[in-house]
Amino acid sequence: MRGIINMKRLLVGLLTLSTILSAGAEELEWLTDVPAALAKAKAENKIVFMDFTGSDWCGWCMKLKSDVFSQPQFTAFARANFVMVELDYPHSKPQSDALKEANAALATQYDVHGYPTVILLNGAGDQVWKTVGFLRDGLPAYMAEFAKLPGVKQADVASAGSDQPSDPPRRPPVYAPFPQVAPVHYDDLALKGVSIGPAGRMAMINNETLAVGESASIKLKDGHVVVVCKEIHDDSALVTVDGKLVELTMGQH
Repeated sequence: MRGIINMKRLLVGLLTLSTILSAGAEELEWLTDVPAALAKAKAENKIVFMDFTGSDWCGWCMKLKSDVFSQPQFTAFARANFVMVELDYPHSKPQSDALKEANAALATQYDVHGYPTVILLNGAGDQVWKTVGFLRDGLPAYMAEFAKLPGVKQADVASAGSDQPSDPPRRPPVYAPFPQVAPVHYDDLALKGVSIGPAGRMAMINNETLAVGESASIKLKDGHVVVVCKEIHDDSALVTVDGKLVELTMGQH
């Protein structure tokens, strides 16, 4: 009998811990309308958190989502302090024309040239924080930065239901390659996007992602060309194509 009672207590404890962890891991609500987010932030005395992302092509954007935005410590802090806004610039994901135009205007307004870019606004719409790329130490680095913001409320979820001290965070790899996507054949070379991470800028040229100094054989029409990346800027890249110097600019083919 005593063994049955102890087992029941163990099961209740496990269910309680599971509930705590699940609550910390709830997904955040993401808006796409900045004016609505500003109104909500002003009413709730919160900060507008704008994530400029390339959700279906930008490797560092995906890493930011999985390693930071999806973590219980961040989600609990964000629910207490932020109104979350996703401003997406995908290559394949469908979007309405109105949303595309609104996001393009916001990228121009806030001088966004690399992805991911995170910008925080107070309730009055003033910028209080901005970073481009993925912070080298991941979640601890972001949380340390957010803790410096004036008026933020701390969320007691550092251990997510555990009283034991956690192990020191492990430093993420300096370079994380972009996830593989289904190949698309192009007639001409095109700069599809620029992503910024701890290793520096990376340019997505057609189906290939290159850092400065890297090369790739890229299929064009019925053949291939050898592309070597020489320089990467906010919205352009300087490459050699079969030894010939060429500048590729975002949005131009």
